[in-house]
Amino acid sequence: MIYNKRSKPISLVIMESLARRTTLSKKDTHYLNSLQKGFEGELAFDRMAAKLGAGCTVINDLLLQPKMSNAFQIDSLVLIGQTVYLYEIKNYSGEYCYGPEMLLKKPDFEVSNPLIQMQSSKNKLKIFLRELGYTLKVKAYVVYVHPEFTLFHAPENEAILLPTQLKSHFAKLNKETELLAESAHRFVETLMLYKIESTPFVEDIPKYDFNTLKKGVRCESCGSFDLVNYRQNYQCYDCSYKNTFHSAILNTIKEYQQLFPDSKLSTRIIYRWCNETASKNRIKTALNSLCRQ
Repeated sequence: MIYNKRSKPISLVIMESLARRTTLSKKDTHYLNSLQKGFEGELAFDRMAAKLGAGCTVINDLLLQPKMSNAFQIDSLVLIGQTVYLYEIKNYSGEYCYGPEMLLKKPDFEVSNPLIQMQSSKNKLKIFLRELGYTLKVKAYVVYVHPEFTLFHAPENEAILLPTQLKSHFAKLNKETELLAESAHRFVETLMLYKIESTPFVEDIPKYDFNTLKKGVRCESCGSFDLVNYRQNYQCYDCSYKNTFHSAILNTIKEYQQLFPDSKLSTRIIYRWCNETASKNRIKTALNSLCRQ
């Protein structure tokens, strides 16, 4: 069973919108690429976890706020019997050299050793579970999912899972499955009581404002502005995707809300946001349908 299906992080949603509607700096483009690669790595892990047997419970993308301590982030949890497996997922590619504090990517790029973050998350999870009255065993791993990742001088550490080890790791988990669906369901319900929504890392997102962003309705599939509009439908010139124009307007309104969450919605502002390519009546209809959701 898979709970809390992974969704695209709001920071990535905003950065992808900005990439379409303005020109990003080299630094901001690097940040966007990093977010995209991280999300792709998490989805790759999810595809492997989805093949686990019925006795496994998978919980994705948790930001938990205990009553007695600070919030902490978990990429994925797998519950099997009385053991919780915690995974810190990394989608690094290329050749790295291991160091206890930093990983060095040749020739001169460094990143913090993910084992440090993993150990911190593991400790916080163990304390949190004790607060909830659970006596579950916790095992934690840093998972490197990219098939072209190499880690030189890596210690023989059971908490590190390299790409070539993932198949055997998940096969081992499948052998440990137990049909404890009811207790697992209660465990998930309890965790979800402490789940909070993530917010964008504002300090990493470039400054932007309404007037400087490109206006228009974008394709819901590829993000292009090059749409051929018919009476009720549209077709994307770039990818040939087809859908109702009403759906595209709804998507454009939601994008505006994501970029400007504190701004009040109105027909006038959305008419401008759509670059006046949608009639005010259509925009009113879309806004009314959003209000009914």
